[in-house]
Amino acid sequence: MNTAIVMLGSNYNKEDNIEIAKAKLNEYFEILRESSLMHTEPIGQKYKTKFLNQAVQLFSDESARDTIRHFKNIENDLGRSAQTNIAGVVPIDIDLIFWNGKQKRSDYDKYDFVKQCVDEIIDRSKFKIQD
Repeated sequence: MNTAIVMLGSNYNKEDNIEIAKAKLNEYFEILRESSLMHTEPIGQKYKTKFLNQAVQLFSDESARDTIRHFKNIENDLGRSAQTNIAGVVPIDIDLIFWNGKQKRSDYDKYDFVKQCVDEIIDRSKFKIQD
């Protein structure tokens, strides 16, 4: 059994898309914990509206690659595409931050809101945080 810490984000139909994404994640994985929802300012010039973000911890019986493939399918199902990315519209973004305690993306170190959400749901002593 693999444990993943995932960051969800949306700047379009935010509350609904976060809830729909979690329901879809729950079809493939067991969601163990959820952080608080956090509104954040957009980062980057192409994004014009605030984001809603949340970290979730889940169990996966699949490999990291297959787990991420499910994330991408959920993003596509909710309307994420090259066109929406160009327009700065993010129906849903699902990023794997930690896999079995090992950091997979620098977002944890790079963005305070990611660290804050993730820290709500993890025991830092069991995670390999990059310095």
